[in-house]
Amino acid sequence: MTAISTYKLLNIILIESQFKRQPNIHFEEEGYHNNIDINLENQTSDNKIFITLTVDFKAGVGEKEDIEAMAKMLGVFEFEEASQIPLKEFANINGPAIIFPFIREHIASCSVKAGINPILLPPINFVKLLKDKEK
Repeated sequence: MTAISTYKLLNIILIESQFKRQPNIHFEEEGYHNNIDINLENQTSDNKIFITLTVDFKAGVGEKEDIEAMAKMLGVFEFEEASQIPLKEFANINGPAIIFPFIREHIASCSVKAGINPILLPPINFVKLLKDKEK
């Protein structure tokens, strides 16, 4: 029986984090909105791929931002040349999908410590995100 070569998670590292809230927030205010921006970078060196995922979250009414949160995490993965998942696919879909729950947990934890209900970021479809980026 042949072993399947694949990607191995070596580490997930918090690179940068920011959280800011206004003292008085009125979540019930009409027009309250959330905005999420995602940035993805990756690079390879030898048999390692380094994937940096940055998530920016903002919430408020109009241009007024009541809450601003940002988390940037680096995922370090080891791979073999004969991996079944192509490197580009792993770097843009699988790797970020592994890192994203750690960012979700970090932002949720920060929001609770800030005295508000947990900010639970919605799941992200990284396949769709890649397709949209390629257009």
